[in-house]
Amino acid sequence: MNNQTNLNILIVDDNPNNLFSLNELIKENFLVKIVEANSGFEALRVINEQPIDLCLMDVQMPEMDGFETAKLIKTRPKTAHIPVIFITAFDPNKMLMEKGLHAGGLDYLTKPIDDVQIVNMLQTYFRFLERERDINSELEEKVQLRTSELLNTNRKLRLEIEERKKVENALLKSEHKLQEAIDAKNIFFSIIAHDLRNPFNAVIGFSNYLKENLADLDKKEIDEYTGYINDSAQSAFNLLTNLLDWARSQTNMINYNPEKFSIAEIVESTLSILSGEALKKEIIVTNEIHYEIWTLADKNMISVVFRNLISNAIKFTPKGGKVSIFSNSANGFHEITIEDSGVGIKREDIDKLFRIDNKISTLGTEMEAGTGLGLILCREFLLKNGGQISVESIPGEGSRFKFSLVEIEGEKV
Repeated sequence: MNNQTNLNILIVDDNPNNLFSLNELIKENFLVKIVEANSGFEALRVINEQPIDLCLMDVQMPEMDGFETAKLIKTRPKTAHIPVIFITAFDPNKMLMEKGLHAGGLDYLTKPIDDVQIVNMLQTYFRFLERERDINSELEEKVQLRTSELLNTNRKLRLEIEERKKVENALLKSEHKLQEAIDAKNIFFSIIAHDLRNPFNAVIGFSNYLKENLADLDKKEIDEYTGYINDSAQSAFNLLTNLLDWARSQTNMINYNPEKFSIAEIVESTLSILSGEALKKEIIVTNEIHYEIWTLADKNMISVVFRNLISNAIKFTPKGGKVSIFSNSANGFHEITIEDSGVGIKREDIDKLFRIDNKISTLGTEMEAGTGLGLILCREFLLKNGGQISVESIPGEGSRFKFSLVEIEGEKV
């Protein structure tokens, strides 16, 4: 007959002759793997160690009979699925059959075994087992396919969640930038409404006073009031200059045009503009930067940086004080330092100096007004030129503003 199957069959019998006969009979008719056990204990060990598809179990065995063995097989989750067919003595009243079914048996054969009967029975059960295996295989494939679909769906959902998070983060960043723009706009209008009004009020007030009282004033008084007017006009001019530069930087209207130039040349040009302020306060300003120190940057932007930092140093240094400008080179950068002997800055205010949403504008030692935008401009322009800016300060002793510019080879002077 030699029916082709892929099943593992366990034969359990304490009689070697019965084991041999069943083994030979099954081998003649079926291509299956046969495993033998000569006791219930041996059967349990075999079933635990390897997969078994069908068990042929003798009932009458010493120590533990077939019914007890079957009950143990059926009560264990790992082996409960194994069908058991009992082989027993003649059972005219079918009492043993009922006991076997109660023990979990699937069917039974009586001795002496009829070869045709057992072959037909096994053929039926083998077909059933193979069909069950095919069904299980199909179910397993469907489960694997469904699992794969669920995993793919899960991956897609995770990707969608990640994309949504990216969109949400982008929206949050946009909202943050929008809020920064709103804050900047508010600061802008605040400066225009308040800071710009003050110097013009002074100009208008002092000029009206001169107009109405010029005939009654002596030269000293006229010089004094015209000095006030000049200071106020200069303050308004500085404010307008910073406002214009800041507004243009916010709207990307300032083009970045790097060129090679001597840093000392920019410093000297700036000092010539601010020399009047320094002389008025009897402040000594020293420039220790050599003309051989060159950089590659936007000259106009760096001029704004020097103008604001040196002007601040003079503004916050009392009469008879000192402002020093010097540089050091390290790691491909010039570190420029503008040091003053002025009033210094509180530690809690240093982090606010470069933020538009925390405008700090204090009066100088001679009540000079500030815009609150100068340092913000310095930071923005230095970032555009690949530099950084930092502050060191001790209240009552002075401040050091340090910033970096790219170092390049220059002409020998």
